[in-house]
Amino acid sequence: MTSRMQIVPPPLTPGDSIAVIAPAGIPADRKKYHIGCSIIEEMGFKIINQEKQWPGFDFLSDRDEYRLHELHQNFADPEVKAIIALRGGFGSLRIATTIDYTVMRENPKLFVGFSDISILLNLIYLKTGLICLHGPVLTSLGQCDKSSVERLYHCLTGKWYNRLEEKVEVLRDGPVVKGRLLGGNLCSLLTMIGTPVEPQLSGAILFLEEVNEPLYCLDRLLTQLHLSGKLDSVAGIILGDFSGKEDSVSHEELRRKEFVWNRVCELTAHCGVPVWGGFPGGHCKKNITLPVGAQATMDSSRRSLSFSES
Repeated sequence: MTSRMQIVPPPLTPGDSIAVIAPAGIPADRKKYHIGCSIIEEMGFKIINQEKQWPGFDFLSDRDEYRLHELHQNFADPEVKAIIALRGGFGSLRIATTIDYTVMRENPKLFVGFSDISILLNLIYLKTGLICLHGPVLTSLGQCDKSSVERLYHCLTGKWYNRLEEKVEVLRDGPVVKGRLLGGNLCSLLTMIGTPVEPQLSGAILFLEEVNEPLYCLDRLLTQLHLSGKLDSVAGIILGDFSGKEDSVSHEELRRKEFVWNRVCELTAHCGVPVWGGFPGGHCKKNITLPVGAQATMDSSRRSLSFSES
């Protein structure tokens, strides 16, 4: 049963401990792992069990039962004040129906990640009301720009409600709209449709991003989202990064962006909701952290996105 009573996780203070978990893919680069740990420590926090290794299981970090246990254990551990995903990849959906959401409801704490982790962010909010953070995974922190690291720090210390005024393209103007901010990686969210953990997007401000998908795949993914009916009742749509390669800039990338923007506007023409393009979020250097589940206000005239606790 879905709960919508919002739970705001406690903010971190200097010296607090953050756990790194791997609920999806196998760690591919220990160097990126240690760089991410160093950045977290520079923020003034401690990484628990920094020398931990994940054994790997095919393309996953570990078997399902052990990844599930790691998630539960760190939410239940009173020493852990926040949790950040090691990386995305694949695998979050495999444990989604076996998660004990009571553990999260009774031990609220900040949980950070993106890409495949989008599945867990949205589910945790939808099942418990706990606000989560769509932001850099640990192994991507070293590639993030300064503003992304600063935004993550502000969110970890409780200032996730700060107004964002980024350089976005208003693809369809409209009135000021409000709704819960939900979404994340397009492909990952679509894998939830038609399952017991199907996302509930009615009234939401929907954020979407994707990477390394050819145009025909993006068209198919967006068309599927439309045909599922999930776009019919959203309050607004914010499109993040849709690069063919992470942070690639070329004529082909401009064509890709234009295609995605035009296709989303075409698919939502019947409902006329405001649509923004080019928000700095996703598989890019500027990956601005967003509070999943927070009440958001989308103001197209000011190009501003603000959040509140209720």
